[in-house]
Amino acid sequence: MYRTTYSGRARSPLWLAVALACAGAARAETQLKEVVVSATHSEQETRAAPASVSIVTREEIATRNPTDLLDTLRGTPGITLMGRGVGGRKTIALRGLAGKHVLTLIDGRRITPTDDVVGHSDYQYGWLPMSAIERVEVVRGPMSTLYGSEALGGVVNLITRQPKDRWIGSIGLTGADLRSGDGGDRAGASLFAAGPVSESFDLRLTAETNRLGAVPDKDHPRFSELEGRKNDIVGAMGRLKLAPGHTLEASWTDGQEKRWRDDISRGQFYKDHYDIERHHGYLTWRGEFDGWRAQANAYRSEFDVKNTRTNGVEPTPPQNFRDVVYDAHATTRLGSHRLTFGGEYRTETMRHPQLTTGKDDASHKALFIQDELPLAKHLALTAGLRADHHEFFGTEWSPRAYLVWEATPELIIKGGYGHAFKAPTLKQISPVYVGTSGPHSFYGNPNLKPEKSDSIEIGADWQRDLLGLRATLFHTELKDLITTSLFKTDPAPPFPPRRYYRYVNLNKARVSGLETGFTWSISPELLWQTDLTLLRTRDKVKGKELYERPKISAASRLDWKGSGGWSGRIGVEYVGRQLTAATTTTDVRLPAYSLWNVSIAKQFGKQLTARVGIDNLTDVRLAEKDPNFGYAERGRTLFLNLRVDF
Repeated sequence: MYRTTYSGRARSPLWLAVALACAGAARAETQLKEVVVSATHSEQETRAAPASVSIVTREEIATRNPTDLLDTLRGTPGITLMGRGVGGRKTIALRGLAGKHVLTLIDGRRITPTDDVVGHSDYQYGWLPMSAIERVEVVRGPMSTLYGSEALGGVVNLITRQPKDRWIGSIGLTGADLRSGDGGDRAGASLFAAGPVSESFDLRLTAETNRLGAVPDKDHPRFSELEGRKNDIVGAMGRLKLAPGHTLEASWTDGQEKRWRDDISRGQFYKDHYDIERHHGYLTWRGEFDGWRAQANAYRSEFDVKNTRTNGVEPTPPQNFRDVVYDAHATTRLGSHRLTFGGEYRTETMRHPQLTTGKDDASHKALFIQDELPLAKHLALTAGLRADHHEFFGTEWSPRAYLVWEATPELIIKGGYGHAFKAPTLKQISPVYVGTSGPHSFYGNPNLKPEKSDSIEIGADWQRDLLGLRATLFHTELKDLITTSLFKTDPAPPFPPRRYYRYVNLNKARVSGLETGFTWSISPELLWQTDLTLLRTRDKVKGKELYERPKISAASRLDWKGSGGWSGRIGVEYVGRQLTAATTTTDVRLPAYSLWNVSIAKQFGKQLTARVGIDNLTDVRLAEKDPNFGYAERGRTLFLNLRVDF
């Protein structure tokens, strides 16, 4: 058995056809099966999990040498990019649904969502040091039954590294040089250590610092094409063994980030600075007794951002967001049923000077139940239902049903239906909120309803010896999507007229697609994987496809492992043509592009690993392909990474 979620990169979709034609018999090799917990709250083999799941392993994270979670997720099936229009920023989309419809978790605990609340932001990707992550589980498709609001497109769950029965750790150093133009250099260091302090107490310590220099625009050097960033994160976790089968765990992570760029406003050049703080802490009890397995959490996630600008340019207002959550769930067997049920109480708070009292909050309450039931020897059903009650808009029901059929030892067929929702943000639902920063004004609307989705999918996964093929068809109907509606224009010469918008439920949309790929162990030294996503979208109000959703995206990589500790990789990420708005009345179709990367590593003994490589080998610059791209890619970059494990 080999890893079914080994994500990759492709130059074009034709690689898939070539690989399928060339694939033949290969020598058998057994590897440990991957497991996933995000799909059901219980460990299951990834292939047989009742959901479409991909895993980015710790080994894969080390190979990619990412700066943050977004870099980690690139090339994962179903993942594409969306521009944010400021400083080259971009966010992920999952199966054509924007990042605001993807719920990010740390060990199953949600982090404060910001990208739908702070304009032009991409702040969701810097909560944890990369050295602290054991793996990232990406669940595609609606998951509101287990996790509530925001999980329309799916869930990204960061699983952290846990202490072992002996001390383990790593120290990492990384550096990178942007080979063209000025700026853009990278330097970073990380520390991870975990192990037993006594027979009953384990400790984990993490720390990371990363700096990315700003990149000036080649055509207009007084502007920053990519903003600069410096992110410092520290964290600690302690776990106390109360009794056999019972533990108490506490953790706190603190992040301080700075961003900077050069820009212009109404003819005035200025420097734009952001100070960002992230805090995430929890207290968790876990217990096993008399056929029961239970967990209870109390945790807090907080985000704060402040903006300053030089030369008298008005900054954006400071904003603070906080989630305080109490949740619990328990699992037991009742005959052939495995039942999981639980509840959640969450309070979200927003502080913003443009609210009447400077802050607003809302409470969320939820109950859910899930049943995992074998219907036959090789056929299993997972069904669940969740009721969420929001203080402002009432109760939302989220059902889900999923079948998994192990047709043969090589072939698994699975599929199902799920409903999901996203509650309006506190800004959107506020009767008094008026956002006035920038050239437009935005008004809240207390009559908003939650956004909703209904999805179906069916997929197959076939493996024999060292060849694996997989494909999933999916279809999603979305309604009550929240957008803005223009209700007044106020000319103010000599500047462009100020426009006034109100948040409304207006949009209806459809997203359909195919995810397919293969993993082929060509020889004991060579592993080739390709994943391809075909996407078809439809804005049912405007009668055209959705913006910034590439019709084709693919990723492929060829990994080599040689003798003497040597290894290497060559990979490519392909982003197909996509529609975007050039102006309020004009659409343009952006061209496709490919990003190549290559790296080679050498392991010295069991402790030291060195990797050197080049990202964006062909030095693709999106602004030269089309100035309407809403984000930027870093140019050709030479990097070096050193890691010492102990």
